[in-house]
Amino acid sequence: MTRITVATPGGTPRVDLLPRSEVERRERDALGRTWVRAGLLAILLAIVLIAAAFAVNLFAQQRLAAEQARSSQLIGQIAGLSDVSNALKTEADLTRFRADAMGSDLSWTAILNRIRGTLPAGTSLVGFELTTGAAPATAGDGKADEKAAKTAVGLTGTLTLDSGTALDLGAYVRSLRTVDGVLTADANSTTSGATAAGRFTYKVDITFDQTVYSGSYTKAVEK
Repeated sequence: MTRITVATPGGTPRVDLLPRSEVERRERDALGRTWVRAGLLAILLAIVLIAAAFAVNLFAQQRLAAEQARSSQLIGQIAGLSDVSNALKTEADLTRFRADAMGSDLSWTAILNRIRGTLPAGTSLVGFELTTGAAPATAGDGKADEKAAKTAVGLTGTLTLDSGTALDLGAYVRSLRTVDGVLTADANSTTSGATAAGRFTYKVDITFDQTVYSGSYTKAVEK
């Protein structure tokens, strides 16, 4: 069946002699080409997306490898410093051990000066038997430490005094109790002529608190 085209006035008459089936075939071919192009475009887009994802993944893997290499380097550096860390730890342990062992270290000159400062005229300190007490308390509060040191036994024993005159030993002992650092003081014995004629020997039991400790090694630990 042929289609007749009506000529437009003033124009050239044209007649479409193509069969309807041929027209439909050409339309189908055009539509098919359109779908093929759309499919190719979709495939191309998918390829681009896959390539982009691959590139991002490759970049991430490279960054991961770089970070792993950096981590390995840092671990190696830390391992290289392990000797230093061990040495510092050993030093700290030894310092604490020394503080425990030497916590009762005495400020001996100060102790002797305290005793000699209380002696009556003509009396001298000729001997002593003293024993240190326990290590000092190490609470975190400095005031608490000081308070504990003034009530804890630091040094205890017996003093031996020599004098050319008879002493009021009771009065001397009472005065000795007022000395800073002395917890207790009591008369022990009095002997006449033990060392020489006309000489008197006195023994006094005395206990000092822990303020007589030097505290040198404890301060080293605090630093």
